[in-house]
Formats: sequence, structure tokens, C-alpha cells
Amino acid sequence: MMLAGMQRQDSKKTLNNYHLDQQVGRDNLANMIILHEYPLSMVDNMGFRKFCNTISPSFNIISRRTIKREIMKMYEVQKEKSMKILSKNRSRVAITTDLWTASN
Repeated sequence: MMLAGMQRQDSKKTLNNYHLDQQVGRDNLANMIILHEYPLSMVDNMGFRKFCNTISPSFNIISRRTIKREIMKMYEVQKEKSMKILSKNRSRVAITTDLWTASN
């Protein structure tokens, strides 16, 4: 456990216990990579590792293979949710995409 300083709205500071949740950190890292379309290799970048260590030395930085597995798990969960929603739909659905802006 660590102490975390918090500033309240009345400008007074308080100290609270802080617990680092590794899984929440991994999930947020995966979301950041997905949202901003960062390369998976960013987790191997020395600058990124140094930054993470500065913010929280107790956070275990994961490899690109591990983050890929995390992202694929998130994809499967979202895919399952989408399929359940679509299966309840009594009409047809058309899904389209625009590849004009894609680099490949």
C-alpha cells in the first residue's frame, strides 16, 4: 500500500491509501493502444518503460505478446456482446466500411 495525496474541492489536501491494481493498468494500457492506434511494440520502447517506472515503479510492464493477448481478449468480449445485441434484432443489418483513407 502507498499513500496518495488528494486535493479536495475546498483546497484542503488529504492522504488516502492507494493500491495499484495491475489488471486495471493493463486494461487501460490496452485501451490506450486501441484508441490511439499505437503500435504494440510501444511497450518495448525504453522511453515508455522509463515513463511507466517514473509514474509507478511497482507497475509490471508487459511485453508486446502479452498486450496483444489482452487486446484479443477485449476484442472477443466486445464481439460476443455485439453478437448478442444483433441476435435480438428482428431486422437486417448492413455493415459497411470506407477503406479510402486506409494506408493499406
